[in-house]
Amino acid sequence: MFAPLPEEKAKKYCIDLMQKLDAEKRIDFETPIDKSDARFSTDCITQKDSLGQMFGVCVCLNQNNEEVVLKAFSGQFNSVWNVPGWVPPLLDETTFYETTKESDRLIHQLTDQIEALTKEIKALESQYLEEKPDFAQVQNLKSLRRAKSALQKERKTMSQQSMTEIFSLYRFYCADGKLLQFKDIFKDGTQPPTGCGECCAPKLLSFAFQHKLKPISLAEFYYGTEPASKKKRHKEFYPPCDEKCAPILPFILGLEILYRDDSIVVINKPSGLLSIPGRGEDKLDSVTTRLKRIFPQCIEQPSVHRLDMDTSGLLVLALDKESHKNLSVQFMEGKVHKKYVAFLKNKPSFGKGCKLNPVIENEPLSGRIELPFRLDVENRPHQIYDEVYGKWGITNFQFLPPQEADAMLQVFRLNKTQLEHFRKNYELVAVVFEPETGRTHQLRLHSSSIHGLNAPIIGDNLYGTQTENERLMLHAFELGFTHPKTGVQMFFKT
Repeated sequence: MFAPLPEEKAKKYCIDLMQKLDAEKRIDFETPIDKSDARFSTDCITQKDSLGQMFGVCVCLNQNNEEVVLKAFSGQFNSVWNVPGWVPPLLDETTFYETTKESDRLIHQLTDQIEALTKEIKALESQYLEEKPDFAQVQNLKSLRRAKSALQKERKTMSQQSMTEIFSLYRFYCADGKLLQFKDIFKDGTQPPTGCGECCAPKLLSFAFQHKLKPISLAEFYYGTEPASKKKRHKEFYPPCDEKCAPILPFILGLEILYRDDSIVVINKPSGLLSIPGRGEDKLDSVTTRLKRIFPQCIEQPSVHRLDMDTSGLLVLALDKESHKNLSVQFMEGKVHKKYVAFLKNKPSFGKGCKLNPVIENEPLSGRIELPFRLDVENRPHQIYDEVYGKWGITNFQFLPPQEADAMLQVFRLNKTQLEHFRKNYELVAVVFEPETGRTHQLRLHSSSIHGLNAPIIGDNLYGTQTENERLMLHAFELGFTHPKTGVQMFFKT
């Protein structure tokens, strides 16, 4: 994943940390060297038969605007969770050992039994290569194999139960002050990836937010013996990982940051989050609010375009006035590339506002929608079709073949229950929209109107219906624009 915070300042502290590790060959820097604990020697990660480890630094500001530097190592260091001077794990060490003591004993017991059976089975198999077994011996061998298989299944079940108990111990402090658990992130009993929550970035950020610190820079590096795969190099810097960090950092930070520099931020907005704050206390939470919490130096109004609250997908925001002006002009002049994907409740029946392109064999159906709409003043925020006072909205569309439509489902990140509900109740009617104008609710209206596709987007609570376990199935999956400072063409796809 892309590094969510600036790295430069933290990298300087990381280099200092590397030099200290080189010089002292230990990590318990807080302890006088003559009283250093042998467990904290770097020999366990630098010797030939060992494996290195990730280290990270987070530079923060306290409430007095003073710098505070935090450091962390991934997982345990030489089987130790807590080392003085380092950020602690995201679980309580004592509770962890109390929770795992009995399950570990039982799992080891099962492993011993499986290994004993494996030896017995191999011995009999070798014996029967030399002498043909009788019926009773064959049945005995089958019985031993069944017993081994049963024990393996029991061990697997017990290991899964143990992991569920361990994952329930993790606590994440977030940028908004909330305290989350894995169950708040992984729904429907989905298990987090092994090692999730043990990387440097979540440990550092959670500790910072817990202690009312503002993270301003974060960097991580690998130190020690390199793996045979060479995927990690000694003293090389790496961003937070895709497998274990990407699922949880957006919850800790409040935003899924796909790109960031000094001028702009590109995020993947979740469904249910406002692009900008609305009126009232219950509508303060928004992309803009969360962005300013992470990047307090950004301008008051960083938003240059919006997505409906229930629409998910790509948004670009400006961190300074010059970038904001430049991007705003690009949007106004129609120079920004935008594509959305939507899943429709039923097959379309094209109204008078649709102009279909010539049908080409084996090519998906495509065309253009042009319809006028205005605000329904009696039923805000609904828009209604009005040929006299309405403003024209123009959308190009292309339907997806079933295989591509099925692949596109992943961008919506439906949980298990939502996905089962979708497959049970709907066909794969997916359409890609490329709007030329940006009218309010344009794509939702062009889908639902009898003059358009006459097929509401699934989960549209304004122009269709939304039942339990449904969300608006509209996602902005492509975004392209010119970088406001460098002039480089930027392109993003989820």
